[in-house]
Amino acid sequence: MLSFIALLALELTAVELAAPAPTSKAPIAGAWSAPIAVTGTVDGVTHTADVVVYTPKGYATDKKAPLVLALHGWNHTTALFMKEGGLERWADTFGTVVVIPELGKSVYETAFYKESKPKYVWGKIPGTRWVGEVVLPWARKSYAVRTDRAHTAVIGYSTGGRGAVLLAEAYPAEFGFVGSLSGTYDLGILGPKEGEYKIHQVIFGDRDTFESRWTLDNIIAKDRLSKLADLRLYIAHGDKDKSVNPNQVDALRTALARYEKARHLIVDYVIVPGAAHDWKFWTSQWGPIFEAFDATLRHSP
Repeated sequence: MLSFIALLALELTAVELAAPAPTSKAPIAGAWSAPIAVTGTVDGVTHTADVVVYTPKGYATDKKAPLVLALHGWNHTTALFMKEGGLERWADTFGTVVVIPELGKSVYETAFYKESKPKYVWGKIPGTRWVGEVVLPWARKSYAVRTDRAHTAVIGYSTGGRGAVLLAEAYPAEFGFVGSLSGTYDLGILGPKEGEYKIHQVIFGDRDTFESRWTLDNIIAKDRLSKLADLRLYIAHGDKDKSVNPNQVDALRTALARYEKARHLIVDYVIVPGAAHDWKFWTSQWGPIFEAFDATLRHSP
């Protein structure tokens, strides 16, 4: 397993990436927006953070498009995702609006605690709640997108891949498709020396001491999985991933098996030989993810 420092080195960009050049306030088809400051309030707490939005070629305010929320990895940025992700190609191909929220060091937690270390708390509102209760409603209000769950997807890579599944569990009425790459799904099998354990520990506290907190945000927990229904998931991992063990996919597959038929879940599990925890793998999977989302839409009532 990689050390915590090695994981940080892998997930940190080596240089500060410049923000995109400002654009006009009106969306421009086939272009990313400049960073947009979004303000929202959850449980009486108000916070402001940036998002960037890609409006595909052919975008028009009189024709509503599918919406994709795209979540970046731990301590990554929207600028890095735009630079390396290559989502524009697939958004143009399938006519989707893509929204990337800036979430810093979020582990897409659903709550903060007194033990949560300020250095690792991304903002004032827990990441999952920020995306589900602020960013999603804002995107639906601000852009010409379909607002039904069938036309709304959440995708992500690394910690953002975990966040994508957690969002669908936390807000099952909002998302009809999930795409998750290199995600951590079972917090219970993380070893204390693993980087993924440590980035959650700084939010939840020690797992043995605060087991209920870890269970609350554990994707494979019964209370989480039982909320999924009428959903398609695309789960992919590289078999040479040294940052997030591929056994996370096995844990999710085992846990989901008892729900798939009864809850009308369609799950694609993809293990890519030789693939690692990097942009080469992630960018290779966006095409299949967008294709699976499009296929879901074509077969929707």
